[in-house]
Amino acid sequence: MSGLADVELLAAVARGVYDLATSQPSAFRLPYPPSIQLALDRVVLDALTRRVAAPHGVPELLSWCREREPQEWLVTPRAFLTAGARLIHPTAGEPTRTCAELASLGPHGVLEQEAESLMAKLADSCGTAARFAQCRDFLIHRPVVLRFDPVEMLRPSRAQAWRLVKDLYGPVPSHFPADGLVHRCSACGLLAKAATADGSWCEGGCAPDERKLEVSHQPGQTLVLPPALRLFVALPGRTEMEVRSRLDAQSGLLSAGLGVHQIPGPQGVLRAYQVHDREQPVPAALRAAEVAARLGGELEVVVPDGRAACPTYRRAFDEALPVSAQVRLWSVSEFTTHESSDGTWGSHA
Repeated sequence: MSGLADVELLAAVARGVYDLATSQPSAFRLPYPPSIQLALDRVVLDALTRRVAAPHGVPELLSWCREREPQEWLVTPRAFLTAGARLIHPTAGEPTRTCAELASLGPHGVLEQEAESLMAKLADSCGTAARFAQCRDFLIHRPVVLRFDPVEMLRPSRAQAWRLVKDLYGPVPSHFPADGLVHRCSACGLLAKAATADGSWCEGGCAPDERKLEVSHQPGQTLVLPPALRLFVALPGRTEMEVRSRLDAQSGLLSAGLGVHQIPGPQGVLRAYQVHDREQPVPAALRAAEVAARLGGELEVVVPDGRAACPTYRRAFDEALPVSAQVRLWSVSEFTTHESSDGTWGSHA
């Protein structure tokens, strides 16, 4: 087993972890969904083939996902994941963003693809591009409605959008409330936990000094978007809002499902860009290359300044791009203050 097959096994485990975490009534409990059981079978077969230790069941596989880096118990391509990566957060006990990004890889990817499908359906329901843009911004601003107020949603400025998006919301997952409280991070707007062994935690992975928790004493009044929309629309959407507000040129959606925008470039040529907020640069590059291929042209990927400031992130992203992939990585500041005037795109190895 090597190369793409190694990545597919890792992605299959990630999909199984997410299926288990999002199954009701609670995360990581019986009955196990078929995907995690099948992933276990494949991990065991791989271990037997390589004559190394294998997990004895789903609980031990989950323990490995929580306590060990994937490359410690699976064959993975060199430097495919960043150091310290886990599929389950060691103290919060929730699937990590790395897990979500891996679960979206390949032809059997689920999470990002689910977000794309849901947004495409919403665009069809909206009827017009302007109405869809309004609804999409509504979701970006409200991935977690901590205390639902029906009167607020009937205000003229929100009523139309709420009517179109309300079916995307559901109750808060039962494994999030603790002691009758549900928390939301004010920085990323996503679900959070107040008390773990390492302090607070949020889905967006905000830095501790940025992470301020809002609380509701009535979990039954909390509404949330599904994980796919929280992580692949709302989370990067915060950065996207910043990009759009800082651009002089008019930015408009090119692909409703993918969240790809376009702006006028040099000599009036339209530039396509997509905002990312992802932990893993190599899977991010592979997905960006897929999107560029689907668009049939150049794609500029914009990431938060803090992410782009890490030289290893940039290097890993660029090195992971397939040969001749028409993808370029920018920070928010770079993208919004500089124009790419030469029109050239390098080949990537």
